[in-house]
Amino acid sequence: MTDHGALATLLDDELACDATTSDRLSNHLPMALVALSRLGATDDRLAGFAARYQHRLAPIPSSEPIATFDEWLAARGRDGAYGALRAYLERCVAADGVDATVRRHLPHLIDGLSGAAFHGIIRLAYALDAASGPRVAAGLAYLTEVHQPLGPRGVDVPRTEDPVVALAAVAERASGGAPRTRTIGERLRLVAAQPTFTGVADWLATDETTPSRLCAAAAALYAATDDFIALHGLTGSHAALVLAPFVEDRAALCAWWFQALAAAYLAIGAPDLADPSGPVAPWLDAPAAWPTIAAAATTSDDEHVVKLVYTARTLDERRPDPLLRAAASRQAGLAPDPR
Repeated sequence: MTDHGALATLLDDELACDATTSDRLSNHLPMALVALSRLGATDDRLAGFAARYQHRLAPIPSSEPIATFDEWLAARGRDGAYGALRAYLERCVAADGVDATVRRHLPHLIDGLSGAAFHGIIRLAYALDAASGPRVAAGLAYLTEVHQPLGPRGVDVPRTEDPVVALAAVAERASGGAPRTRTIGERLRLVAAQPTFTGVADWLATDETTPSRLCAAAAALYAATDDFIALHGLTGSHAALVLAPFVEDRAALCAWWFQALAAAYLAIGAPDLADPSGPVAPWLDAPAAWPTIAAAATTSDDEHVVKLVYTARTLDERRPDPLLRAAASRQAGLAPDPR
């Protein structure tokens, strides 16, 4: 979808800023703007949200130029390299187009898709939604900068096709969660550093249904816990689903995706997903209608609310799941229907 009007202008304006905010967290502005627009926000609402977010934005730091594909590979995970990475990728997009650029570079990043609490893949997925070469280059640059591998593939035999069953098996072998740290990324790294986490990426048997199953597992984890890490696991899973057509080795993508979800699952204490209703239970029997949920979400100044509702609605359109609409109703601040 090619955007025009206020959304396009605001997204173009954001390109003058770093993908990391002044307090060194992910810049959510472009993602929130796309989500708000897709949920039906007016141009005035988009402009108002951007104005309120403005104080968080930071300039793009200077860094050593990146000229070749090999230099780009070497820059994966390099803090502060966003500007140079983006300049390189903008040249690639100009020469080869968006599709070819993403297909060439993305497979080298999927082993680190949880970087910056999944915000690298989320930003890229939203940039592809917004259909602009410079924005896609920006998303791919941020995914490169925050590339965060959680350990190599192992040699374990796949145990099940069900991600929820595989997560339960991961919990049985795990040696514990992770202490609370300032960032989600650090907690995931601490979980992945445990010897018992080795090989987890290979525990899930994959087929054509695996991406949908992984999204459903992420929805169950979030619905069961209302946890902030689980929220990012769900919005990150939506992003991985969007990016899947650009990765030829779908089994590898699913393996790294499951590994990232498993790290998130352990980081929040490996909750029991046998009854995933959890905090959303009051909304399950009679959740609000999607137009009502979307309208409520567009009034929120919380970028995580906006993205969660947009993610839930999009996933529900692909594969209906009562947990998604219930979770979105709750996040949007709607009271359970008393019927």
